[in-house]
Amino acid sequence: MGALGTMLQDKDPEIRLKAAEGLGRVGGPASVAALRPGLGDRDLPVRLDVVAALGRIGGQLAMVVLAESLKDPDVQVRVRSVEALRDAGGVAAIPLLSKAFGDREESVRLQTALMLKSIGHRRVVPVLGKAAVADNSAAVRAAAAEYLGIVGVRDPRAVGPLRSALADADPAVRLKAVTSLAFVQLPAARVALQRALNDPDDAVKAKATEMLGRALARELE
Repeated sequence: MGALGTMLQDKDPEIRLKAAEGLGRVGGPASVAALRPGLGDRDLPVRLDVVAALGRIGGQLAMVVLAESLKDPDVQVRVRSVEALRDAGGVAAIPLLSKAFGDREESVRLQTALMLKSIGHRRVVPVLGKAAVADNSAAVRAAAAEYLGIVGVRDPRAVGPLRSALADADPAVRLKAVTSLAFVQLPAARVALQRALNDPDDAVKAKATEMLGRALARELE
């Protein structure tokens, strides 16, 4: 362990890469402590490997260290950090992942939404709901609205944000919200879906008609 930590300080970046990979395989709190200084490595590939190693090790301590990498100046590291947090903690990582929605880069926020969807726990519903309504990127709002339909089945907390998304200025967001409302499978969601029948966009109106038909048919099964 001590030898790998020492090699993480080697002048050759290839050696530092191998050391990070080795520490990730060894695992444990000592490896996490040895990897932490690597988050400040001057070479991007090394920082990426350090983040991946921390995700592989997992656990609370690894997540605490990974939270620091969400502030890395390089967007690639921040995207990888979001992925590593999912790997390291699953449901326990949700509070830290929610902070990544404050990132200035759309790609980081999109990856955050995807990682929350992949966790799939109902605790992500309020987090995705906020992103579906409040994010300044239509692409992120659309992704969050889409994923709400996957993780929010029969969850009343999904209805409010999706109802609000029906008023989004971007028809792509409204289209995702319509589909997700049908997947939520709750009476309140069906009522909201009926509102979309009056959407000014023909594609949204057509999708609302289709999904409402499916929802009504499901109720009769």
